[in-house]
Amino acid sequence: MKVQLKFICNKEIISGDFNPAMTVLDFLRNMKELKGTKEGCREGDCGACTVLVGKLTGNYVHYKNINSCLLPLGDIDGKHLVSVEGLNIDGMNLFQQFLVSNGGTQCGFCTPGFVMSFSTYLLTSDVFDIKTVKDYLTGNLCRCTGHKGILSSAEEVINILNKKEISSDRLMFLSDNKLIPEYFKLVASKLKQIAKTKPLHSYDGVKQIVSGGTDIYVQKGDTISNSDISLMSEMISDEMVKIAGNNCIVSAAASVADLESSAIFSRMFPEFKNVAELFGSRQIRYRATVGGNINNASPIGDMTVFFLSLNARITLLGKGNAREIYLKDYFKGYKSLDKNADEVMTKLAFSIPDSTFKNSFEKVCKRKYLDIASVNTAFSCNVSENKFRDVHISAGGVAPVPLYLEKTSQLIEEKIINIENINRAMEFLQEEISPISDVRGSADYKKLLLRNLMYSHFIKLFPEVINEEVLI
Repeated sequence: MKVQLKFICNKEIISGDFNPAMTVLDFLRNMKELKGTKEGCREGDCGACTVLVGKLTGNYVHYKNINSCLLPLGDIDGKHLVSVEGLNIDGMNLFQQFLVSNGGTQCGFCTPGFVMSFSTYLLTSDVFDIKTVKDYLTGNLCRCTGHKGILSSAEEVINILNKKEISSDRLMFLSDNKLIPEYFKLVASKLKQIAKTKPLHSYDGVKQIVSGGTDIYVQKGDTISNSDISLMSEMISDEMVKIAGNNCIVSAAASVADLESSAIFSRMFPEFKNVAELFGSRQIRYRATVGGNINNASPIGDMTVFFLSLNARITLLGKGNAREIYLKDYFKGYKSLDKNADEVMTKLAFSIPDSTFKNSFEKVCKRKYLDIASVNTAFSCNVSENKFRDVHISAGGVAPVPLYLEKTSQLIEEKIINIENINRAMEFLQEEISPISDVRGSADYKKLLLRNLMYSHFIKLFPEVINEEVLI
């Protein structure tokens, strides 16, 4: 099924009927013959296909670097899509010049993706320093250079920019310094011209819902690209994170990056940014959504495990009727959910933490960052009179479903916070889990991982009671 889309691709306004499920990668390479965007892993891991996507907010266009191999074209409607060709100026820009002089490119396949991610950094970062730029580039991999020449090139640009007075007009400043083309300054006005009010799609009769696409386009890319889909972004238009009474409400369409940038979320979970960096690269965090992660029903879903530890509730809407259930009751078996065919998850809610609240998220995977967990776990509780209160523990990779450890949570509820009760809980949880041996490790290994990660929770949250020396 084709729908009418209107957006800007580089300098050109595109208007016509397109398959919204087609990936932006295929649109650029096959329909626009823009071959600078490379097809690498097609799994959102290598970053060679990275593009910029700009969305108009007020009078400004906010850009994100996104993997085009996992991005449905329908989500570009009304936005600015930039391929590496769209960054062309008269000659190479400053970053590209340094890539050449520093040996930052060899085979060159990855180079366009690095250029795109670095451009996003220049357009959006509040500070120019090498630590921040590394976060923007972590989703881009290079097999040839060892990344040293690429980082050196970024650092040289940063050093030049930091010696100048950065204008409040970021686009003009970057254009004057030959880092982006001048036409970027006209994009906001052009997006206003093509802006249109779109009615929300009905929830009834939905065949296939695509949220962020970061998993379904990996698992079923060919099938989804030729399917009749509905986009979550066109079904929910609410605040991503908001407060309602004593509850925090999170939209099912909220991305990991939305949670990172939310002032509300940051106040409640000051460490969440560090947690989010374990979930995936910036390209993935811009797209991966709460609803997508939960409804994927993966036994190791990071967001699912995090929200299970908050004893969150989800709202399902179908045929005009809404119902709310606890997230811990949503998973009935492997990839099996308590959800009717006509229902869609619209939001998630949890009680606002009070001043005695403590929480922790831990994860082990083959790579520290940007990888699927072997085992992950989250813990939360309140503390009163030196006792555990309102305990909620979750774990992934140790059962067919993201597991809410209800029995272990109940075991230490109202118990004194001491090493004896913690050790008792560690023994008890081994009976509550049922890991299997697979490519991520043996069942015994996963049991050991969860035990050690649980101890990490307590060491982090209660250092006056337990530390690493006690365990040794």
